[in-house]
Amino acid sequence: MTNEFHGDAHNAVQAAHIEQVTLHYHQAREESPARRRNSLPPGPRLLVDRRSDNRRLHEALDRAADDGETTGTVLIALCGISGVGKSTLARSFSWEVQDRFEDGFHYVDCHGLAPSGPGELALLCLRRLGTAERDLPASGGEALVLLHELTRDRRMGFVFDGLVHPRHLLQLRIAAPESLILFTSQYSADEFSSDGVSSIDLEPLSDEHAIELLARITETRLDAEDPDAKRLVELCGNMPLALESVGKKIKRLKHWTPRRAADWLADPSHKPEFLRDNPRVRDTLELVVTDLPADQTELYRLLGTVPCRTFDVATTAALLDTAPTEAEDLLYELHAANLLRESEPGRFHLHDLVRAHAGEHAKALDREHSERAHRRLVTRYRRLGAHADRAVMEANRLRVAGDEDLVAPERNPFTKRTALRWLETELPNILALLHDAELRGDDETVLALCDGALWTLHNYHKHYDETLRAFGTAVEAAERRADTLALARMRILRTRVLMELHHFTAAHEQAREAVETAVNSGHRQVLASAHEFHGRVYLEEESYESAIEPLVRSWEINSALGKQRGMALVEHFAAQAHSGLGDQGTALERLETATARLKDFPNDWRTPARIRLTRGIVYQRLGRHEEAVEQLGAAVREMSAHQSDSDDERLLFDLAQPFERLAPSLRELGEDDRAAQCLREAAAIYEHAGSPRAARLRAELG
Repeated sequence: MTNEFHGDAHNAVQAAHIEQVTLHYHQAREESPARRRNSLPPGPRLLVDRRSDNRRLHEALDRAADDGETTGTVLIALCGISGVGKSTLARSFSWEVQDRFEDGFHYVDCHGLAPSGPGELALLCLRRLGTAERDLPASGGEALVLLHELTRDRRMGFVFDGLVHPRHLLQLRIAAPESLILFTSQYSADEFSSDGVSSIDLEPLSDEHAIELLARITETRLDAEDPDAKRLVELCGNMPLALESVGKKIKRLKHWTPRRAADWLADPSHKPEFLRDNPRVRDTLELVVTDLPADQTELYRLLGTVPCRTFDVATTAALLDTAPTEAEDLLYELHAANLLRESEPGRFHLHDLVRAHAGEHAKALDREHSERAHRRLVTRYRRLGAHADRAVMEANRLRVAGDEDLVAPERNPFTKRTALRWLETELPNILALLHDAELRGDDETVLALCDGALWTLHNYHKHYDETLRAFGTAVEAAERRADTLALARMRILRTRVLMELHHFTAAHEQAREAVETAVNSGHRQVLASAHEFHGRVYLEEESYESAIEPLVRSWEINSALGKQRGMALVEHFAAQAHSGLGDQGTALERLETATARLKDFPNDWRTPARIRLTRGIVYQRLGRHEEAVEQLGAAVREMSAHQSDSDDERLLFDLAQPFERLAPSLRELGEDDRAAQCLREAAAIYEHAGSPRAARLRAELG
């Protein structure tokens, strides 16, 4: 027999001879599971900013202690859309305060789970407290009782991360006064305001902090003003989880730049892949949507099919073919679930990750049902676009895709001011619908949106890149339809944009094609317009002698058709050509004739203001600088008087030229300070419009 012991035992006695043994048995006391220190996951490595939100969390906890609320658990909710950084902030805050809860601090990860009631939630808590599986109660009710016993008189903290049904927490029997329950929820803070919960809505990061986070993830230096970095964080919705995902991709693919990543992310075909790369977001959204009532689910799915980036109540009502009040209720229900963001009162949008998820769910829609909804949406934008066109532009102007049947039966809902505001607000949606129509082969809608809404907006507010692409799309649509009249018109519109951008070679080519197509169409008014715009291209590049011939052809056609306003417009442009050639007398005669013709068109204030501008330039060239300043100043006042609220912010493009032209005459009159101020005004307007003139004026200012 050897004096060795192998194995495990609580009590062991070794002796050679045993006559009598008295054992005093003391069972080792196991520490209560609830006494375990904590079960927190590691603190976050990538927390950027959130100082304000973190301070609010501390204030909510401290306020409860200061108020003497020792009879119940403090409940705090971190709310926001999936991927906004709720989990990261919750973990960070938990590590900061866990020492205040001597009986333990526990983290319950609810992502991908949907506890059906407080009983199942209690079972999750018991597991976190260390209760072995064999000791777990068989029913939810028993689990609540056991949780109550294990937490009795304890000072504890609990984090429930990604909880789909937070209201189950209110029914938990945690008998732990002076304790904390912090939970994160997809639902908005308003959901819990009446339940004794301190709620905090977490917003996406600022551009500065989003770029900072991206730089830390990629381990590169990124300039906060870099337009490519700004575009990338915008495409990520300034959402930390999306930034982390794309940042890791940039780090992995070392040849990727922020521009390359932004181009990849902007491609709609990559959105599902991006969602797959963020399974936590996907799982949370899936659980939230599964819990929606049928009418909310239908709206969520339909929103995943439409190209519009934002939508208001009236648009949603058209999409659903329902009353605005019902549509408004449904929008705010989805907003409460943080599936929608409210960018401004009454206007909503989907984050791109949510949009991708809604698009996947849209596959469950009946195809005919979704197509009818899409047609109602497109018809609404075409109808309102046509109304806005008529509220701003001349009612009888030439329209080759006028949607007359849509506007004839009803009163125009717009004034000129509200029409421009609507067009500016809805521009991203109009462009998205236009691109969608192109993909669907709906050439009629492409032409209607370009000839109406986009052309009208371009006459007042400049969005050069978007408008040029749109008119190029319209040219292709007209070619596919073999519609020579529409084709000539779209080429004329594209000529105008190219001319304003000083792309003169392309503008001349487009103008010549417009003239040729107009001849083939047999439509003389369109032919007159094509000749006019070709002459204007020559004017813009200061080829005054070449401008006269196409302008004369345009005037002759307008005269034969009896179009007095058309004649006046061409006479105005002819005056500019004659003035450029040094024939100021003929220029003044043409301006007087044009002014007389326009007396029968009292609603046209822009053309008389422009004639004042040209007359001021003529006086300037004649050395009559006091008269020049008088005319140019009057042009500024007339144009400024017609600005709407939105124009005040954007600056009317038309104001730039009289400001620019005032400078030489003011210098001649010895008013150098006023001259410099006028140039600064003009440069600012050109910069807002994206015009190449801005750089030249900035150089002149030094």
